[in-house]
Amino acid sequence: MPSEFPSELPPLPDEVGGPPSSPAKTKREPASLLTSAMVVYVFINLLFSLPLLLAPAAFFDAIGLRGSVADDLGGLRWVGAVLLAWAISGILVLARPEGRAIFVTTGALQLTLGAVAFVYSWSISEYDWSTWYHLLATTVLVVGGAFMWWARLRGRAVLKGATG
Repeated sequence: MPSEFPSELPPLPDEVGGPPSSPAKTKREPASLLTSAMVVYVFINLLFSLPLLLAPAAFFDAIGLRGSVADDLGGLRWVGAVLLAWAISGILVLARPEGRAIFVTTGALQLTLGAVAFVYSWSISEYDWSTWYHLLATTVLVVGGAFMWWARLRGRAVLKGATG
């Protein structure tokens, strides 16, 4: 009975005359870069959402706000819920990125505008929270936003559903 599978493997690109594979560092594929950016996006949203959702007053107290201000801001649990929804949406985009360009753009805008808001809040001394938190949150949002925009630009074809 003949076998359904070939007994030999197809030749590698080097053997066919394609470009030789080099040990030098190759560029990341747009799909791989986009996946990494979405993982970072989900992580950033979870980083901010879970403390706000589970224990907002304790979170604000931990980042250095006075007790009375932390208690007043404790009603912001809904912000944690919104950020958690965005994290879950990011996971859905990871599962099926084709045609999801608008979500990735919105996510990049979310992180960018969040960074702008933190910088503005810091510049006018809106809250008296710890410098370490303000610096860390601002840095995370700036780097995350920049990475999302870069991945968004590199992954245009994947997001629009183009085959390559």
